[in-house]
Amino acid sequence: MTEIRSSLEIAMEKADRLGRVTREELETEKWLNLGRRVAARYLRDEEKDLKTDFGDIPATSLAVVLKGATETLLRNIVLPNDRDQWSVIKKALDGFVELKGSVADEIVFRVEEVLKRYEQTRDQYYRQLQSQMKSQLGSIQQAISEQYGMDVNLDLESLPEFQKEWSRISMEIKEQFEQQLTSLKKYMEQL
Repeated sequence: MTEIRSSLEIAMEKADRLGRVTREELETEKWLNLGRRVAARYLRDEEKDLKTDFGDIPATSLAVVLKGATETLLRNIVLPNDRDQWSVIKKALDGFVELKGSVADEIVFRVEEVLKRYEQTRDQYYRQLQSQMKSQLGSIQQAISEQYGMDVNLDLESLPEFQKEWSRISMEIKEQFEQQLTSLKKYMEQL
């Protein structure tokens, strides 16, 4: 017969397992967090040079600090939802090149190309959807205008049909480009 354990017993077992963290694991986590914090300050423009804080780090821990910084930079390289995100994305890409050197130039160029193509594709499909919806609604607008004897302007983007269709299309586009970006970021992790 199976023993039923309480949530307290399960939590105690997890805490016991967590309690077995080695000194090396704690040290590694400390250096990873330092790298993450330095990269976060850099992205917030609190640091002008990403490597400034790395001078006091022991050589044996530098690779772990760089890994933590790289993780933070890569997490901020995303498909842009609007133009305002580009400043952080560009800063993350610049920081990546600063950490990895000229070997990163080619991959950063490829990432930028994917992000720009994503925006262009998204904008193109948006305009196409607007055009389609306008032509579909044109006759309806005209009929309403004739019936009431006044001009009627429908806000396309506020219509539920438009929003639903745009949501579907934009998700398909995002999934396609997200796959490309993910594979490039995996490669960047290996540099």
